[in-house]
Parts: sequence; structure tokens; C-alpha cells
Amino acid sequence: MAIFSASSKQEDAALAVSDLTTSLGNQPYALILFFCSTRYDLQQLGASLEAAFPGASVLGCSSAGELSNQGYRDDSITAIGFDSADNFVAESLVNNIAEFSLADSQELVDQLVFQCESQGVAHTNNHTLAISLLDGLSILEEQFLQVVNACLGHIPLLGGSAGDDLHFDHTELYYHGQIHSNAAILILINTRHPFTPFSHHHLLPKQEKLVVTAADTRQRRVFELNGLPAAEEYARLCGCNTNELSEMHFALHPLTIKIGDNYYARSVQQAHTDQSLSFYSAIEIGLVLTAATAGQLVELTQQWLDEAQQSSGAVELVLTFDCILRRLEIQQKKLLPAMNKRLATYKLAGFSTYGEQMGGSHLNHTFTGVYFGALKHEQ
Repeated sequence: MAIFSASSKQEDAALAVSDLTTSLGNQPYALILFFCSTRYDLQQLGASLEAAFPGASVLGCSSAGELSNQGYRDDSITAIGFDSADNFVAESLVNNIAEFSLADSQELVDQLVFQCESQGVAHTNNHTLAISLLDGLSILEEQFLQVVNACLGHIPLLGGSAGDDLHFDHTELYYHGQIHSNAAILILINTRHPFTPFSHHHLLPKQEKLVVTAADTRQRRVFELNGLPAAEEYARLCGCNTNELSEMHFALHPLTIKIGDNYYARSVQQAHTDQSLSFYSAIEIGLVLTAATAGQLVELTQQWLDEAQQSSGAVELVLTFDCILRRLEIQQKKLLPAMNKRLATYKLAGFSTYGEQMGGSHLNHTFTGVYFGALKHEQ
């Protein structure tokens, strides 16, 4: 194996890293990628990982829940190690995404691609993918993704927005010993492994429509739907009072937009006392939101993983960026045991996000990631 994962629920950061080190072993790693609950001190955790894996780039973020080879977890840390023998990593921090321009993106992508071409383990074409980790409260995901994706060309881009266990207060990125907000980490992974990027949702559109009639688009905050107070109109759709709206309602009563022939989620993040709603993704006045219902979540997830396996062969690891609203729905519908049983066979590792990324799009309510197949000589 050349891509390993490990997980720990030890409360003490040093003990958690000891768990991870025992599982990951001492082989040389190009990258240690980690996702953790906000109960950990990210600075201390990152420093302990750097001491344990001195030759690796140690990068990560806070999460809204973790995924491991045991399925969904919380109050834990998940770490993934990419062995340096079969993986090369080029990475960079974008410290102020509000000012990150197309020209800045082109310069950065050129530098990272050059590193992969000159030092990588495989030809850049068809053997390189880009992973982005973003501040999940920055409200700048779309801006960053569009300029980066435009410069990557044939290299697929995917990733997730950092969470903070549904506090919606402060999300953090860890980059080489420092903590950052309003920032992004861009990672190019050049690998010998076959891989299949994917992004899917299980939502089915209904008939009811809600039109955004008043909003602050910069803040993704909607004040009116159908000319009425936004929270009031959404609560009517959910069959509850406005003061009862919670994350569980947002998970079980998703909203979508239609682009071409396909529907994409535009999920509610918070309800405010002024009857406005904050959304996870871009919102604009005049946008038509279509209510949706859930399809067969467990069965569809199994189907998507099976399809990736058919494309890339026996599984090495599935790096997963999974919407926090999917997790809440799974918990509410008591699907966790069935889902974890399915996921365990696919060696998942990742986190529950405040938004998922595929190409130039910032998404919600999706199961997004990359399926890494085993090296051919290992099958």
C-alpha cells in the first residue's frame, strides 16, 4: 500500500498522534493530510504530527465531523498519509483569498505544475489531481474555485470547506506550523495510482418553488422568499414554526436550483432572529429554489462507490468530502449503522464539510471525493 489512513478519538493531542503514528507506521511520506474536531488545539496537533512525520508536508483543517475506515465519527482526528515512493506533492497556501486574482492563480498553478513535471513520480497528464481546503466561513469559495479551476486545465479539482462542529464561529486551516483563516490550501498530488474523482447527491426535486426576492448576495443572506420573510416561508415548507428551525430541518428539507437539466443543492446554513436565512453557497435575487426530497441515501452511496471501483479497480483509499447535512440526515433517519457497514469496505477517510468543491463549483449536500485504486502490481 502507498496511501494509508488512521483515526483516533484520544482527547489529548499527543496521545491522538501516538495512535496515528502506530497505525501509519514510519515509512517515508510526502503528505500527511488531517481533519479534526474543534475540541483539539489545531496548533498543538499539527506540531505533534510534524514532529512524528518530519519528512512530510503536514496540512489539514478543522471539521464538522470526521470519516474513517470505520465510517462516520465525531470528536476525533482522521489522518491520511501519501507514501513518497508512489506519490509526489506540490502545495501552497493562499493567505488572502479575497484578493486572489486570475493572474495570481495562473502564476501559482504554473509553479505547482512545474514541480510535478520536474519531480513527480508519473506523467502529469492523467496522473495529477488538485485538492483544495478552504475556510468554510469565508464566503469566498466560489471566487477562489473559479479562478483556480480556469488555470488547472486537464487537472481535476476537488475538495472541501473546513467546519467547526456546527458552531459557525471560526474555521481553521493548518499549513506548515501556522493556523490560517480567510485562506485556502491548494495541493497537487502526482500519483502512480489510478483514481476517479466523483461528486453526487441523492436529492429529488419536488414541485414547490421559492423565489429569492430580497437578499445580501455578498453575505449569502436571504431576507425574503416569495415576498415574505425568508425564515417564515421556509418554516412553512418544513411544517414548523420559525423559532423551531434547526440544522436538522436544513438537512431534511433541502433546496435546489436547476442548471441545465440537473439540480444542485443550495442549502440553508442558519436561521436568524430577523427572519433571514444564511446559505452555504452563492445566492442571488431572482434565483428560483426548488424544494427537494431525499432518494435512497445508503443504496445510492453504495452505487457510486461501486461505479468508481469499476473505473479504478481495487480500492486503496477513498478521500471523501461529505456535506454535514448528509451526515445529519443519516443520523436523523437512523441510517448510521447501515451506512458505516457499506463505507467500511471502501477504506474511506475524510471529513464532514461546510461545502464541497468539484471543478469551479462550490456545492452542498453532496458526497464528493476521489477514489484511489491500488497499484496494478499489487492487485
